[in-house]
Amino acid sequence: MTYLRKSFHFYRTSRFFNRFLFGLGLFGLALIIMLTTAVIPTTHAQEEDPLTNLWIDFSLGTPLIEAFNAVARSNDIARVEHISQIDMLSQVTTGRKLVVFKSAADAVRLIPHIADEIDIVGYNLEHGTANPLNEQEDPIGSIRELRSIADEYGLQVALGPDHSFALSHSTAMAPYADMLILQVQKVQTDPETVLDFVRPIINNVRRANPDIEISVQIRTEGDVTELLDLLTQLEPDLDGISILTSADTVEFAEELLTELRPEPLPTTTPLPPTATPTPAKSAGTPKSNQTTEKAEATVTAVSTQEDGKSTPVVEMETAAAPTPESPTVVQAVETTPEANQRAGSNLLFIVIGSVVVIALIAGFFSRRAGSGTE
Repeated sequence: MTYLRKSFHFYRTSRFFNRFLFGLGLFGLALIIMLTTAVIPTTHAQEEDPLTNLWIDFSLGTPLIEAFNAVARSNDIARVEHISQIDMLSQVTTGRKLVVFKSAADAVRLIPHIADEIDIVGYNLEHGTANPLNEQEDPIGSIRELRSIADEYGLQVALGPDHSFALSHSTAMAPYADMLILQVQKVQTDPETVLDFVRPIINNVRRANPDIEISVQIRTEGDVTELLDLLTQLEPDLDGISILTSADTVEFAEELLTELRPEPLPTTTPLPPTATPTPAKSAGTPKSNQTTEKAEATVTAVSTQEDGKSTPVVEMETAAAPTPESPTVVQAVETTPEANQRAGSNLLFIVIGSVVVIALIAGFFSRRAGSGTE
């Protein structure tokens, strides 16, 4: 016992031992700093991909109905490109339903017969033989007629102009539409061209109609990652994403859907509506046409130098662009392997830190005690 006390006194008063203990503490402190900055990755609060907050307007094909039903939310849109495909919409179990017309006159004629089967009527205005020439020459008059019949049956209007009409008439037509779909599928591999095309239009259209919802239309071709990168750049300006599919790209479409809808929303947090609810559909029961009246008060005819024709334009008023409402997301406790690894690392650093602190304190007091005896 006497030997142990003498040995302890020697080490306690030994300058070498004091320096060793103090140095060990400093080394441990440096090790913690190095591990903290180099080994532990920076962690962020769990965030949802902003693209998942946008609604999806999905072009249906028979093989894709099941895929859409599996992931669609209440504000997503199932779309058929022609009235002949409307039976597919009866198989859709969630979301909104849209049928596309290339003729406003056809839509006006058929809406009374299909109003109970759809929520949105689409107007695909393009330069081509599929669109009546008189509607190409008078796009404002055509969409006004479509707006009137849509209001009568409680439907929304989605306008999908081609590139030329988007540049020349999208702002003037915006007051008559609830949605604007900008077609970028032909240049979707050139992000700079897409951005230069859509951003000026979006700014002007939102001034003309602050309540309008805007999407860009892409097609299921190319590289999924590149498409997602493009959409991420556009996301702050958008309310939705329109997806044009084909029978040859089913797997691509399913992969893109999986990326945009990685998991369904929790049932405890329903998605808020993105538009003011429309009145119940009822055949032959006209109601006040507030949208049309507002549009008529906004649009004025001015002369342009394009072919010497008079083109309606919208008098701009400064208005803040609306932002898409984001669904409330229930944040779950992380139980992934990465989270467990971080928890283990934190425990290890707590143990090392405790040893270092003890070593520093012991070394400090040992040096003080040894300085007076040696």
